[in-house]
Amino acid sequence: MSSQASVRSIDSLKDLRVALALYGEDTLGALGAVEAEVRRTLRWVQEERPYYWQDQIKRRREQVTMARAEVFKRNLQKRGDYTPPMSEQKENLRKAEASLQDAEKRLAMVKKWQPLFNQAVLEYHGSIQRLKDAAAGDIPRAVNLLNRLIDSQEAYLRVATPSGAVALDLAAPGTGSTMAIPTAQVDSLATKALDEDEAAAREQAKARAEAEAKARAEAEAKPHAEAEAPATIDEAGDILES
Repeated sequence: MSSQASVRSIDSLKDLRVALALYGEDTLGALGAVEAEVRRTLRWVQEERPYYWQDQIKRRREQVTMARAEVFKRNLQKRGDYTPPMSEQKENLRKAEASLQDAEKRLAMVKKWQPLFNQAVLEYHGSIQRLKDAAAGDIPRAVNLLNRLIDSQEAYLRVATPSGAVALDLAAPGTGSTMAIPTAQVDSLATKALDEDEAAAREQAKARAEAEAKARAEAEAKPHAEAEAPATIDEAGDILES
C-alpha cells in the first residue's frame, strides 16, 4: 500500500463541482417543466375536454333535431301523384347523426382516459422521486463536500514547504510544475498548526475566564463596599468622633 497521498489537480475538483451544480439545476429545471406539462394535460383531460364535448353534444343534438324537422316537412308535402325531393335533407340528417355519435364517442373516450391518466401521473411521480431527491438534496450536499475538499487542498498549498522535501505531489493550479513534500512532514505541519490553534484557543479561553472571574469579584465586592460606607455626612462625623 502506497505511503503517498497524491493530489494532482485542484482545478479538476473545481470543474467537477461546477458540473455537479449545473447538473442539479438542469435536472430540477427539466423536472419542473415536465411537471407543468403534466398539470396542463391533467387539466385538459379532467376539465377542458369533457366540457368541450358536452357542449358539442348539445349543439349537434340541436342540428339533428333541425335536420329531422326538414325531413318531416318534406314528408308532409307528399301527395298521391307528387313526392318532393328530399335527398339533400336526408343527407344532412345522416351527417348530423354521425357527428352527434362522434361527439358522444369522444366524450366516452375522455371519461375512459381520465382514471388511466391519473394512474400514469402517480406512477410518473413515483419513478422520478429518487431523481428529484438527488437533484434537490444529494447533489447540493456533494457540492458542499467538494467545497470543503477544495478548501482543504488549497490550505495545504499555503503551508510553508521545508527544504529537501520529497514524496507528496501538490500541483499548484495554473502551473506546470509540482512540489514534493514528504507525507510525514505534511502530517507534522498539520499537527503543529492544529496544536498552535488549540493552544491559542486555550489561552483565549483562560484570559476570558480570568476576566469574567475578576468582573464577578468586583461586582460582588461593590455591594459590600456600599454597605460599609457612611450613608450621610453626619454618620461619617459620628464615626470620626467615636
